[in-house]
Amino acid sequence: MLDTAQQQVPQQTTKSENFRSLYSNNVSMTITPWDVVFAFGENQSVKDSILLVELHTRIVMSPQHAKIFSQVLATQISKYEETFGPISIPNQPIVEKTEGKKPS
Repeated sequence: MLDTAQQQVPQQTTKSENFRSLYSNNVSMTITPWDVVFAFGENQSVKDSILLVELHTRIVMSPQHAKIFSQVLATQISKYEETFGPISIPNQPIVEKTEGKKPS
């Protein structure tokens, strides 16, 4: 974390008694002027040409925190690729979320 002077300070972490590790191969994101909301889940199956996803975790953070998070993530992925080689991404269309959408 960064303090208000944008200097790095030592950090000590502990796991809460509710801590758990989850797998996610699906994430959706909603952005408002105040929050960035990530909903993580796992793809279950395709039924009638619709991908069924079971959501299990929702993370909400400020836009400022999300921007720093994206920078840290990009740096870590670059380091991963330097060590293990490029990560290939299959040509796959982005699945549009249908929940809560009104029919056109």
